[in-house]
Amino acid sequence: MLFNIKVAAVAAVAALATVALGAGSGPVVDLTPKNFKQVVDGSKDVLVKFYAPWCGHCKNMAEDYEKLAEGYSHASDIVIAEVNADEHRDLGNQFAVQGFPTLKFFPKGEDIKTPVDYSSGRDLDSLVDFVREKTGVVGRIKKPVSLVEELDFDKFKQIALDEDKFVLVEFYAPWCGHCKRLAPIYAQLSEVFQNDDNVVIANYDASEDTKIRDEVTIQGFPTLIAFPAGKDAKRIEFEGDRSLESLVAFRKKIISNAKVVASEVHDKAQAKFAKYYVKVMEKVSSASDFAARESERLANIVKSGAVNAGKLDSFAIRQNVLDVFLGKAKDLKNQDEAAEAEAEASINIFCSPKQLPMGYWCQV
Repeated sequence: MLFNIKVAAVAAVAALATVALGAGSGPVVDLTPKNFKQVVDGSKDVLVKFYAPWCGHCKNMAEDYEKLAEGYSHASDIVIAEVNADEHRDLGNQFAVQGFPTLKFFPKGEDIKTPVDYSSGRDLDSLVDFVREKTGVVGRIKKPVSLVEELDFDKFKQIALDEDKFVLVEFYAPWCGHCKRLAPIYAQLSEVFQNDDNVVIANYDASEDTKIRDEVTIQGFPTLIAFPAGKDAKRIEFEGDRSLESLVAFRKKIISNAKVVASEVHDKAQAKFAKYYVKVMEKVSSASDFAARESERLANIVKSGAVNAGKLDSFAIRQNVLDVFLGKAKDLKNQDEAAEAEAEASINIFCSPKQLPMGYWCQV
């Protein structure tokens, strides 16, 4: 009987802790009218994000907010929390929330009726800087190792002007807010092309470097300039929106215009994709419109954002190879048995239900 009483007591304490800290299993504490005053009571520093599930800006910053919470999970006196103010509108109204996301900081030891409004950027660096400034505590933020090549003037001359490679350079300034927002996307771009020896994703701190301004025209930050492969290739400034998809498409468009794809597919890195498509086209030779449908399918998958960064490069290359080899299946039929086996394995993996986003098909 005594054992059962102890078990019940432990369970009750656990239940109270769950109510106090929020129902969510992640590091971000989920606040509701039931537990808000228990968490935001002046005993700790609390940063609260008021959000709505349908809000695009809220969705965009969700991952960084999660990382912020993870980075401060070691600090017992700091709480990173959020309120679904669309569901719990009374809480939002109580703190004059007029849009989403709205972030408010409740300092330890001060009246919770007068929180500090957060007005900085929605990126991880800005959030970390704010919490560190207000609390004096340094967060343990885990940042992925960047594959972006950092250039100085000498490395720029050596790498960016290499006639054998496609080089994209971001000219940035450390104090530039737009540059900070671009940084994680640019890091993803470097991951996309990490297995392509013909592509270099680089950046250059041009804030105080006067030498580089004799080489390139920089009118603002960030400025992205492509240096395509080829002896007489002209530099091209990127002018699209700074999304991962747009940057990948930018590189693809330049290669297509320069007719470089045809030569690229003959190196070892691209050969397996050519063999892959030969095998696919053999299997669906009865479907005359397969090439067009396959091309559209790949494009839709890439645009959907359902493919992680590591595989986005593979999709883009497959699209390029398909474009080049549409009329060359017959010439490539004499591949060796190893190539056919590799292609067969690639098809089986690629067409696995686990590999395809919902709503897409794979006919082989």
